[in-house]
Formats: sequence, structure tokens, C-alpha cells
Amino acid sequence: MMVDETNMQSDQAERALMGALAASPAAIAAVVHSLDPADFYREDRGQVWKAARQLLDDQQPVTPVTLGRRLATFDDLLPGARVVVGHEMVREFSSGEAIRAHQHADQVADFARRREIVRALKRAGGDIRDMEGDASAVLAAVRARFDDLGPSDEESGTRTWGQLLDEFEDAHAPGAAPKGILTPWEELDDLLGGLFPGRMYTIGGAPGDGKSATALNMAAHAADSGHSVLVFSREMPTVDVTGRLVARGAEIDLRDINSHRIGADDRNRFQDFRKRTKSYRLRVNADQVSMGQVKRIARGVQHRAGLDLLVVDYLQLMTGDERGRSAEEEISRISTDLKRLAMELGIPVVVPAQLNRNPSARADQRPTKADLRGSGRIEQDSDVVILLWRAPIAAEGHELGGKPNPYELTFIVDKNRHGPPGEIRLRWNGGYGQVG
Repeated sequence: MMVDETNMQSDQAERALMGALAASPAAIAAVVHSLDPADFYREDRGQVWKAARQLLDDQQPVTPVTLGRRLATFDDLLPGARVVVGHEMVREFSSGEAIRAHQHADQVADFARRREIVRALKRAGGDIRDMEGDASAVLAAVRARFDDLGPSDEESGTRTWGQLLDEFEDAHAPGAAPKGILTPWEELDDLLGGLFPGRMYTIGGAPGDGKSATALNMAAHAADSGHSVLVFSREMPTVDVTGRLVARGAEIDLRDINSHRIGADDRNRFQDFRKRTKSYRLRVNADQVSMGQVKRIARGVQHRAGLDLLVVDYLQLMTGDERGRSAEEEISRISTDLKRLAMELGIPVVVPAQLNRNPSARADQRPTKADLRGSGRIEQDSDVVILLWRAPIAAEGHELGGKPNPYELTFIVDKNRHGPPGEIRLRWNGGYGQVG
């Protein structure tokens, strides 16, 4: 039976991508660059996709007007491309399609690969009929045609041994700057080397132990150094997140901020802090977004403004995009998605996470990475697990008392995939939301 290529395409997925492009081009920037224009069955849609890629590369807005102007520069412009921009994109406009753009792109790309296989089969038929030599030679030639269907090393991101050694030599050349984003704590940087691209850093702690404060200290310190930072907060509204950053940076008591008792001196310090930080490249999102939306927004920020550090506060409060999963399955999927996002965007991801209450039943009350609540997958996905521990105060006649020290916080680096574990004792200043 002859296979018909016209059956190997999804008009619905291609139209949906046109609608997603019209609804939110920045949000699907990563999809725009991962899907080749030639993958579209309809060549006119592929030309619109190519024009959108060029506009985004030039940091130009993607609108029907700018697309029309860019298409006018194409020597081989198909008449249907203008129809797609003028009618199809508007008709298929849907912000919901932007969220599902990766699914549609995967479907379009898969059909494109299938059409390539059909063409290779047809060419193989001609080879079998016309090629000289015995059957073994013909079989080898046919196999070579199918081997050529795979992406080249350059296209697939695969590096040869020589390229790997060149990359290593460049990374360790004299004077080469470290790529890790430094934290506020030198002792932690000595252990970790900073926060490195592609790695997931989990900060585990019990309620009130300072998970959010630790993550925000990292975010603010990175912003102080000129890095672009994006913070997702599922626990606090933006005004509260800002309040913690202001308390730390302007040295205003957090209790006065929360109770709206900021005096004249505090306001002066706030104005000085505002001037010092006017160039901050720090964004905060406190909407109740799903994991899929986190990925979409982070990709958009990286494309528009660059992104160096992502903070998601906190893991167990995040929700997935698929219903019907158990709580453990959902947390596992979110954890894996965060690790994959770190790899995809080439940035460190810092994730505060809740601990079980098991440590309180132990004699020394020390937490371990196995206490991360919800799923053992968090421990597996994390490159680094930092556990927050407040050592109990020694009581009279006893080695340990029942109350934790309110002025001391210990970082227990219980997992360090690229270095040794360790412990760091720091001062905790809850009034200013400062660690260290």
C-alpha cells in the first residue's frame, strides 16, 4: 500500500501555532526557535514562522504589521503567507494555545520526520531497482539513507571528543571567570563554587526556619551583582516579597513593615535603597501559576531580557498541568520539570521545599535530605540540597534543650553532586530577613 504524505500532517496543530504566535510571541520564543520552518506541511505557514524567528532574533515585536513587512523582503514569498497573517492568525488567536505551543510544535515536528521517512523509502525503492552490486551493497546503501535522516552532531547539540576537550580547556584557561553566581555567604561558595547553570538547588526547611528568606537573600545578592533574576512566589503576594527585600536592603525592621509603622527615618532609608537599586534586573510573579506557566514565563523573560537565576518558592505549593495525579506524582513531575528547565535555559534554579516533621522526633533534631516532603524525586533531581537547621539550645543539666536557637541558623549541605558536603553556621536576623 502506498503511503500518502498528505495524511501525515496536522492542520489543527499548525493553525494553533499561528494562533499562539499571534497571542503571545514572546511566551513561545523557545518554541519558535526549536521548530524549523521547513517542518510545516503548509509552506506559507513555514514562511510566517521564519519571519517571526527573524523578528525575535532582531528583538523586534511580532505583530501582523511587522510580519507583513518582513515577509515583503522574501524573494520566494508565497501568496498564502499574507493570507495566514491577515486572516488565519487572527481567527486562531488564543492565549490558551500559547500554553500548549510545545505540544503542537512536537506534533508538527513529528509529522515532518515521518514525511522524511516516506521520502527516504521512495528513494530507497529507486536505489534497490537501479543500483549496481549485490544485495548486501544495496542494503548498505539503503541503510545509509535512513542514517542520514538523523540530525547532525551540530544540530543535535552532540559534541565530539575534540570539541569536549576544547570546551574543557576554555573553561579552565588562566583568568577564565567562574560561571557560578556567588551567594551572600563565602563559606557556602567555598563548598559549591556559587550557583551554576543547569543545576537545581533545593533549600529544605520546616515552617518558619527561613526557606523563603534564604532564597530571597540569594536572589537579592545576585541582583546586586547585576544578574537578571526571576522569582515565583506561591506563598506571599508581591508586596510581601518586596517588603522582605526592602527590610534586608534598607535595614528596616520587618515587623514595622508588616504592621505599617514605617517612620520618617525608615522612609529615608527606603528612598536611598530605591536609588541604589534602580538598575535591579529582578522580577517577581506571585500569581497562582502552574508549572507549565512557570516554564512559559521563564522562557519569555530569558528571550526578552536574559535570565540568570530562577527562584521558585516553594516546591510543594506548585501545581502541575495534568489532573488526576496523586500528590506524590505531581511533586515528582514538578521537581523533574524544574531540573529540566535549569538545563534547558542554562541557569541555576533555587527551590525552597518543605520538610517532614520527622526531625523533631530525633534526639538531635537534625534534618536529612530524606526528610524532603512529598517525594524522593526531589532528592534525586537536586544537584545540591541545603537543609536549614536551628540547633536546640542547651538546657541546664542537659546537653540539649527543646527550643531552637532563634539567633543561629545552620546550613547543612547534605547533598553536593559536584563537591563535598558540609555545614555552615550563620547568624539569623529575622527582623531584617537577613541570613549571615
